[in-house]
Amino acid sequence: MESERRRPRKVLHVLNSAAGGAALSTIGLMNAFWDQGIAACAVCHDAGSAVEREQLQSAVRGQAIFMPLYWSNKKIRSPLWKRPLLEARALLKTGCARRSAARVAEFASQQRVDLIHTNTLLTPEGGIAARKLGLPHVWHLRELVGPGNPYRFCREGPALGAHLARNCSKLIANSEVTAEQIRAWLPPGLLEIVPNGIDVARFTPRESVRPSGPIRIAMVGNLSTHWKKHKLFAEAASLVDHSLPIEWRIYGHDPSEGGRVEGDAYVDELHATLARAGLSDRFRWPGFVADPVAIMSEIDILVHPADKESFGRVVVEAMAAGLPVVGVRAGGVRGIVEDGVTGLLAAPDDARQMADCVERLARDSALCHSMGLAGRRRAEAHFSIEACAAGVLRVYEQAMARPLGPRRPASAVPAGAASRTAI
Repeated sequence: MESERRRPRKVLHVLNSAAGGAALSTIGLMNAFWDQGIAACAVCHDAGSAVEREQLQSAVRGQAIFMPLYWSNKKIRSPLWKRPLLEARALLKTGCARRSAARVAEFASQQRVDLIHTNTLLTPEGGIAARKLGLPHVWHLRELVGPGNPYRFCREGPALGAHLARNCSKLIANSEVTAEQIRAWLPPGLLEIVPNGIDVARFTPRESVRPSGPIRIAMVGNLSTHWKKHKLFAEAASLVDHSLPIEWRIYGHDPSEGGRVEGDAYVDELHATLARAGLSDRFRWPGFVADPVAIMSEIDILVHPADKESFGRVVVEAMAAGLPVVGVRAGGVRGIVEDGVTGLLAAPDDARQMADCVERLARDSALCHSMGLAGRRRAEAHFSIEACAAGVLRVYEQAMARPLGPRRPASAVPAGAASRTAI
């Protein structure tokens, strides 16, 4: 078949970290493609824990290398005075992206890959290497970019669109909200939307309405990630009827250890908000829990107050577990949750509306159950790893017909020949 001939036999995945939702989504894709006869290898920026790196190594059967990559916007959470220093350090470690791109090209040649897939917009090396080797390059947009969003690049608007068009064969956006940021700047046919996928089968939905006992309502997000808006969650909790039997939880790394020691200003203000509301003793801090299945088995309702999500993986995980979700009408979450069907959506930054949504679900276990069942069906139909893999494979097949640059033997690519194209 024509489609079979155009499928890549081996894909090099370029990642900016072994940690986080993008890495988990990529690992899921790798595993799905192995089952279809498409091998994987990886180049990953040297970030992530030992456990996370081992997880990535396992997914590529040991064919991964960890090395410095130029990482646009790694400094966004740092003070303004420090950002030029971090930029200089990144350029020095990667040789202005030339040295790191040459190593990516060398590894791609050694692995005899047919396609390079860069799983973030933040690293340019995959496109540089693909152009030097005459390979197709798929670039994956998983970030909210541009003014007012978490990620900013030195190129924006039409200049960013032209840069992407020169350096990828196809561009995947992980949601409609990420696609709409850049669609107007791209040539027709370059952009495709493929929602992230999870292994839905790992989650077991509840068979009955909520059991007796406290209602466990939680949000998930490390407290170092300020744009997750933990304080909004706390403010909404303070507005919910205190007579309801609710146990509130925040999953994720907390440098203050649940308020027992001093944290940073963001964390300390969060705990102060809870203290003022008289809720400190009703909040639980389980810390970072690596397995989302374990988290979802412990809670009854997920609240996700962030409005700057490019997708919202934890929301899909909750739906797969048969839990109702309270989110906001913004970011990728608005395309995942069907308001009134699989959960309830509030206006961004509106603690009162969010509290009303939470209280409505807390008072109606039958509604929670029906929304949870609807969420499970939606997760199976639209956000399974199988659906994601099928969409990405269609993109691969199109990209195979559009390699970057002239095809030439790997031996013809001199070491260090890549030019800087940092975004």
